[in-house]
Amino acid sequence: MNLLDPAITHYVMHEKTWKFGGGEILDTDGNKIGIMKRKIISLRADIELRNVDETPVCIISKKLAAVRPIYDVKTPDGQLIGRAKKPLIAFRGSVDMYDPQDNLIFKAQGGITKWNFEIRHPKDKKKVYATIKKSDKWRDVFAPAFNFKDRYVIHVVDPDVDRLMLLAYAVIIDNVYHDK
Repeated sequence: MNLLDPAITHYVMHEKTWKFGGGEILDTDGNKIGIMKRKIISLRADIELRNVDETPVCIISKKLAAVRPIYDVKTPDGQLIGRAKKPLIAFRGSVDMYDPQDNLIFKAQGGITKWNFEIRHPKDKKKVYATIKKSDKWRDVFAPAFNFKDRYVIHVVDPDVDRLMLLAYAVIIDNVYHDK
C-alpha cells in the first residue's frame, strides 16, 4: 500500500526508541505503510518520509537561521512544496502551514498541553481537515525521563486533503513541541 493512498483515513506515527525521530508509519490494523528516517548527523534535522519499499516521499528540514521554528517540506529532488512556521506569539500550541508562494493553507491549533491538534482552514475555522493526537501523552507526565519515543494518531476528516502535508505536519508538530 502506498503511504499517500486516498483510502487511508488513519495513520499511526510511531517513533522508535533511540532513533531520534525515525520510526514507522502504521495503519489502524498495525500494518507498516511507511517509514520515517532521520539523518543522525544533520544540522537541519532532516527527516525523510518513505513508502515501505524505501522510495522517498518527502524531506522535512529545519531552517537554521530563524527566530522561530520554521520547517521546509520538499520533494525528494529538493523542490519546496510547503513551509511550516510556529507563530511568534501563541498562547496555545499552534503551527501554520504555507504553500511555496507563502500563502497560508492550513492552521494547526492545539490545546495548552500541546497533545491534540486540529488542522483547519486558515479562514474558515469550522472547516477541519484532520486531527493529530499524541497517544502516549501520559508518559510525558509520569515518566518524562524515560520518554524516548512518541506516538501520534492522524485522523483524516476531509478525504480530499493532501495526505503528504498532514504527515509532514505531524512530524513538524512533534519536533516543535515534544522533541526539544
